[in-house]
Amino acid sequence: MSATKQVDVDGRAVTVRELTVGEVRDWVTEIESGGKTIDVAGEFVFEDCSVDDLVRMSDMPREAFDDFAPSQIEPIREAARALNPGFFRVRAAVAAAQASIARQLLSPVALSETPSHSSLTAMPASGNTPGVAT
Repeated sequence: MSATKQVDVDGRAVTVRELTVGEVRDWVTEIESGGKTIDVAGEFVFEDCSVDDLVRMSDMPREAFDDFAPSQIEPIREAARALNPGFFRVRAAVAAAQASIARQLLSPVALSETPSHSSLTAMPASGNTPGVAT
């Protein structure tokens, strides 16, 4: 049985639990397969985890998180970090990999290899430059 911790969120008892290795693996598989829907607002409430992650690690339903400020749900995040250091290491590694990929895609070299609009315009067989009067 995985470890759990009870925390109080504005008078509501919330149980936070340790994820199994299989649950962490399933989370990674969801990301890799593109099957994970991204809640942009919930993704960036905290620097090191998303609201979706906290839902995964607690018994508080997703809708209930909408009623609380980040400072009110901080006890859930703290308990989740304490119980799931492995998940947070994997999450940080996934975030670093995603950032690296984004940097590579947006690097000047990658951008210079992208065909420009003018190179996409077909040159006529006559050799005339498009848009230039002859």
